[in-house]
Amino acid sequence: MNIIIPVIDDNEGKYNMAKGFHNTEHVCIYNTLNSSYEWFKHKDISSIEENLSLSLKRKGIYTIITSQMPFLALRLFKESGLLVYKSKGKNLVENIELFLKKELEAFTPQIHFGSTNSACGSCHSSSCGPDCN
Repeated sequence: MNIIIPVIDDNEGKYNMAKGFHNTEHVCIYNTLNSSYEWFKHKDISSIEENLSLSLKRKGIYTIITSQMPFLALRLFKESGLLVYKSKGKNLVENIELFLKKELEAFTPQIHFGSTNSACGSCHSSSCGPDCN
């Protein structure tokens, strides 16, 4: 099984998770069968015109680990049969280990909206802060 995770970059920050895919140009793909890591620019995974869910599935990626996920993207991924998990912290290796031990929660709308304050996260407020995306 392949897992995709947004990371800061493919160099010094490659083991540090980015907030989400919308906050970085880089991803790590972890292969659970041979415990290998590969880093890519996410544009190499899918072109802008292409459906990201289909691109991921074509590459054998059915699992996503991330700390943030826009609600509509979460919904599209879930409707496409992809599994999305909420990371704990920002360390790539620790999150892979937590996933393998089944200690990460599946991203749900309740987790999505429950983990943000009412002024930010869903961006339905005019008082969004600097961390709102």
